[in-house]
Amino acid sequence: MTDGIKQLFGPKCTAVNINGESDSFTNIPSRQMTLCEAVGQSFKVPVRLNSDNLACPGARRSVGFDADDGQLIKEISGHSHISESYINNALQTIPALTGIRHINLGLTESMEKNLQPDLYIMYVKPFIITDLMHNLAKSGIRPSIPSYSFLSVCGNVLANCYLNHVVSISFGCPESRKNGGIGKNEIVLGLPFKVAEELLQFYQ
Repeated sequence: MTDGIKQLFGPKCTAVNINGESDSFTNIPSRQMTLCEAVGQSFKVPVRLNSDNLACPGARRSVGFDADDGQLIKEISGHSHISESYINNALQTIPALTGIRHINLGLTESMEKNLQPDLYIMYVKPFIITDLMHNLAKSGIRPSIPSYSFLSVCGNVLANCYLNHVVSISFGCPESRKNGGIGKNEIVLGLPFKVAEELLQFYQ
């Protein structure tokens, strides 16, 4: 199904599976990296992230590897100069996952035969979002569009999409635009698997 999703939304698309196992090759980076950086790499090659190689504090909080919001608030505030109270209030609405062993990114069509994607993460042009929202409205689906400029790919898209089964849209954060390969004219989109299935049928 991934190839069909890429035909609709463009090549910057990664199929994501949580905790699944596959006999196919998966690149498990030995160095630490951010989740958004791994998303960018997974557009070309499958990547597996775990607690050993996931570095970003915001991403580690989003997938449940770390739970120290207090330290994270101080770090985000120090880098962004946004007040700690604002960040704290925002984190109350940004979901964090639990029970995560690893995250598989960049599943191929052949890998999907025994490893179903849980969601898709894409970097898309604004006009694609416009068309998507119009088509979602026909089905009565309202996407989630948080206004926060942090934990973009990891929290507002991946965690939100996976946990709440909702179409998730983000304008990115400084870190994801720097490390994740998000273009100047691109927006981050997360689609739950079932919604992606429905959209493929709808667009045909």
